[in-house]
Amino acid sequence: MTRYRASDLVAVILALGLVLIGFLIGLALVVNVTEGHNPTPTLGENTTQVLLAVMGGLIGILGTYLGHSYDHRRDD
Repeated sequence: MTRYRASDLVAVILALGLVLIGFLIGLALVVNVTEGHNPTPTLGENTTQVLLAVMGGLIGILGTYLGHSYDHRRDD
């Protein structure tokens, strides 16, 4: 039977967070266009910078956890 470590759970949570962020960005763009506030689906410069920083940070942490988990399993 396979036991799951805390790093596996954290990796799954971070991956779900990335999916959720992508979905919310798409939803915000669709709502913005359908409400007629902005006829073209664009994001502002500040919004883009914040989203890139958050997504980049999540990807970095996710990669660290996956790398640590892989290295730890290889040593066993």
